[in-house]
Amino acid sequence: MRMGLGRSEYVFCLQRLHGVVAAWEKAATGHVGDAIRPEWLRSVVKQRLRRPMLERDLAHFNVMNVGAGGPVLPEFQSISSLLGAMYVMEGSTLGGQLIGRHVDRVLGLVDGEGSAYFHGHRELTGSMWREFCGVLEAEIPETDGDATVAAAKAMFQMFGAWMQGSKP
Repeated sequence: MRMGLGRSEYVFCLQRLHGVVAAWEKAATGHVGDAIRPEWLRSVVKQRLRRPMLERDLAHFNVMNVGAGGPVLPEFQSISSLLGAMYVMEGSTLGGQLIGRHVDRVLGLVDGEGSAYFHGHRELTGSMWREFCGVLEAEIPETDGDATVAAAKAMFQMFGAWMQGSKP
């Protein structure tokens, strides 16, 4: 969010984000046991995939090979813990709206070219967030509240640590 943000710093940020998002989407769409990833959740996750947006942004800056590296995600022991982690990823779409406008202004990007990830689902972002909050309320039993919050905290911690990693 700095006014002095440069393109190379921004591209590095996109590359780091790609590691987190790719790891998350891989886990949420196919590498979590079926017992805690029922069909309805697959559908919710699929509607919210953002890795292709990041890859378009990186291609805009002529970065075609982002590598396969990524963080180790917290373990998901239940649907509640998976939803706690998803809370972090979904919440990032809200803040991304503000970041996208800033990046466009500072770097002179137009129509989300190079900043599609931060613009996310654009005008649908708010309604998708509210829909996700409804899923949280409907699917997380009160007895799982602590596990859900712990999973969200673990995801926040992993996300922050990964983003602060050193340049490759």
